[in-house]
Amino acid sequence: MEDLTHLIVKNHFPMHLIESQQLKIFNLHLCPRVVLPFKKPFSRNFLSKLVEKIKQLYVLLALADCNYVTTSFDLWMSKGVYDIYALVIKFLGFDWQPKHIAIGLFEASNTSRHALPKDLIKLLCKYDSREKIITCV
Repeated sequence: MEDLTHLIVKNHFPMHLIESQQLKIFNLHLCPRVVLPFKKPFSRNFLSKLVEKIKQLYVLLALADCNYVTTSFDLWMSKGVYDIYALVIKFLGFDWQPKHIAIGLFEASNTSRHALPKDLIKLLCKYDSREKIITCV
């Protein structure tokens, strides 16, 4: 499951990939004993446990080589009333290649009223990105 989590998070794949018939068929050929979870249990159990490890391995290293960033909210998963948005930081690396990385996920119900600015500031400070922002979309 860790490899599946890396695949989805690092490549910004949509969460509905977990429940797609094509992935289940591929998984049956590759490793029939592994049963893929549904997306809600996957996001709650596997993502929450591995997100900190992934951030340490990839996010902090990627953000170390940038001086300025832009931020945006990207719709990551939407089905019915359960929407999740990713806070994405975009920047140019020292090699002048465009890079982007998701640093946080927010449920749509949590993005209303006054909770969002506090969560954003806390998240941006956690990655030393608050002072680097030049635009926010």
